[in-house]
Amino acid sequence: MLAGRPGLQDATLALAAAAFAVAALAFDFGEADSDPSALAYVLIAIVGAGLLARRRSPVAVLVVVVAARLIMTGDTGNDVALIPAAMIALYTVARTGDRRASLMVAIGAAAVMMFVVAGFNSEEFMQELAGEAALMLLPIAVGDAVRSRADRIRDLVDTEAAARVQAERIRIARDLHDVVAHGLSTIAIQSGVAAHLLDRDPDQARESLEVINTTGKHALEELRAMVGVLRSTDEDTPLRPTPADPNDLSEVLAGAANAGVTATTDLDGHFPPDVGDACVVAVHRIIQEALTNVARHAGPVPVELAIHHGAGAVHVQILNQPGTSLEQEVPSTGVGIIGMTERAETLGGSLRAQPTADGGFVVDATIPYHRPTSFSEEP
Repeated sequence: MLAGRPGLQDATLALAAAAFAVAALAFDFGEADSDPSALAYVLIAIVGAGLLARRRSPVAVLVVVVAARLIMTGDTGNDVALIPAAMIALYTVARTGDRRASLMVAIGAAAVMMFVVAGFNSEEFMQELAGEAALMLLPIAVGDAVRSRADRIRDLVDTEAAARVQAERIRIARDLHDVVAHGLSTIAIQSGVAAHLLDRDPDQARESLEVINTTGKHALEELRAMVGVLRSTDEDTPLRPTPADPNDLSEVLAGAANAGVTATTDLDGHFPPDVGDACVVAVHRIIQEALTNVARHAGPVPVELAIHHGAGAVHVQILNQPGTSLEQEVPSTGVGIIGMTERAETLGGSLRAQPTADGGFVVDATIPYHRPTSFSEEP
């Protein structure tokens, strides 16, 4: 029930850690030598509040927790009360940021607590040290293991995507032949009809010439799109020149689902029969790129996909909730967003991509059904 609500997750953990600490003081968990002072409860409140910010400032929160635990141990003799809070803080640091630096900070903080806490009970120093080591190093190991698993999943997703791109380039080359053959065949047939009817039926000949004009423009547009794909070495190139069914997003959504992202779709209308193929490709590719970014940077979070078809353009919105876990983000170059924006603007549309107020992300794109073209442009 807490999935997709990181703020509630943090609040629950902070409350549980604070409740354990209060109970530990009230029922004398551990070897307390004195009654709890007001300072102990102030420390619990500080730690609980600090855990709410563990995602934003994990190292700072860990420093606060370590200091509070050492002060409480010296003040009350209770070295148990803040163990859950310390474990949460250690896990968070081990899970986020640069791996080497995070492990060094987490292990260093754990070592300080291990030796200082064990030093308060010098008679059983080695026994206390062993117990502290087990408790403090466990969350570090778990956090690093979770990070490693997430890294492996991202690598697999990237490898699969690269393999799919290479395989689809071969299909695109074949489709390039089909587009040229289809366009030239139509032009040849209609030009023959126009020549045959030019004197006997000028109106019918004019219709054939208009078909030739439209077909030529359409073929040039498709050639530009597909030749650009074949020339490009960018991984963000479209995987297929034209989907068989413009309104079918099952392949795109299935690819996102394989990466752990499930999108709910709100579809209003359909592509018109004469929609330009470049518009369809752009819409599918923008959705695919946006969902891929969600998988890479936010993890398996809820995504809302809304597609609204207007009179002359289609509006697409991809909105994802904040990340559900402390994912180690892939360093972003911004090329993906730049590519989506250029794809929309090339077709006369627009695209906006930005964070939302609650920590999520939204991509808004408007793509005209037909790209403005002229014969003065080079293919």
